Amino acid sequence: MAIYPELKNRIVAITGAAEGIGASTAHAFAEQGAQLALIDINDRGIDKVIAALSPSRGKTLAVRADVTDAASVAAAMQRITGELSGLDVLINCAGGYGRLATVEDMPLNEWDQTLALNLRSVFLVTKAAIPSLKQSKAGRIINVASISGRTVFANSSPAYGAAKAGVIQFTRFLAYQLGPAGITSNVIAPITTLTPRVAALRTKEDVERIAGEVPLRRLAVPEDHAQAMLFLASDGAAYLNGVTLDINGGRVMM
Repeated sequence: MAIYPELKNRIVAITGAAEGIGASTAHAFAEQGAQLALIDINDRGIDKVIAALSPSRGKTLAVRADVTDAASVAAAMQRITGELSGLDVLINCAGGYGRLATVEDMPLNEWDQTLALNLRSVFLVTKAAIPSLKQSKAGRIINVASISGRTVFANSSPAYGAAKAGVIQFTRFLAYQLGPAGITSNVIAPITTLTPRVAALRTKEDVERIAGEVPLRRLAVPEDHAQAMLFLASDGAAYLNGVTLDINGGRVMM
């Protein structure tokens, strides 16, 4: 694992931190000695992640919040910036969808819930974080989109793909509008990643088929994305702004 000494004691907030890519990202930043605010509606999951983190980590908060609810997000951000005395890096990792679907069989409530979790949440959390990020000397926003927001190559969820495409464009607006304040805004677009959620949605045959279409001949693991986010938060990425990193093993090249 790469070492970024400048990340030691930086204050990093991660949504969706109770499992999957969010949990792996928490571990990666803990190894760098960052101070962490781990945000999720699954408070038991956050507690399990914290219990397994590196002892070299800085101060760590477990923050229970519904990232689709404005009042819950505002309270969470107030607590984070108060108890950790600021914010340097925001990682919007919360997201997902419940099932593979088509447009024809998707009810309106499923569409709305999926957009709320994957796109509304990014808007709410980011807006609440901006005042504190403007006070940082190394403000970073890192949003997690998906290959589904870049192209369509496998059955997924139309609402999820649409929301993740929205995350990418929203990140470009952030890059343009917040750049003058010294804040960089970038996004990663993961391929199907071997997380518990994916394992529940995909058959073994699905996983083998998708992996066979990747030039590297494997699916991603959460650590692949966590390492990319460490770089985006580092001083070495200080001039990257409005960029989408396609973490997909070469499956889609843009």
